[in-house]
This record gives sequence, structure tokens and C-alpha cells, in this order.
Amino acid sequence: MWHKRNDLGLTRVLLSPSRKCRNAVERNHNKRQGREVFRRLKEYVKPGFDIAFVFFPGDYSYQERYQQISDLLKKALLCDLPVLN
Repeated sequence: MWHKRNDLGLTRVLLSPSRKCRNAVERNHNKRQGREVFRRLKEYVKPGFDIAFVFFPGDYSYQERYQQISDLLKKALLCDLPVLN
């Protein structure tokens, strides 16, 4: 993940599959999963950043991808997720 502050007051996101993805189906699946995860997390992400994610090949479930993205956002101090019971 890469991030940089912008002056727009909103957060933009780039989702890019790695070149090592086997085919278009896998690349599109990775991007769809990433878009859905970010859509669910965007209300917790601080505004005013450009964020880029590079997805590497692997058979990740939605929950695994959600965990990966949320962990990266928390590590970069860009996300304040509520504690779930």
C-alpha cells in the first residue's frame, strides 16, 4: 500500500493487480474484491489521501482480503475502525 496526502478533502483509491496474476478473470476478481472492501471501510478512512493497493495473486476469501486491507489502513494510521464484539 502507498499513500500520500492530497489537497482535495476526499480520499481517492487505486486498486492494481500485480502483473503476476494469471489472467483477466483473476485480475478483475481481485479488483472487485478490493473495491467492495474499500466501499465498506471508506466511512472510517481519513479524508484527504491518495491510496494505492497492489494485489498479488492468491486465492484469498473476502474475509482475508478485508483483513489485509483494514490492517494496512490501520498500520498507516489512515483508518479508525470501531471495535467489533
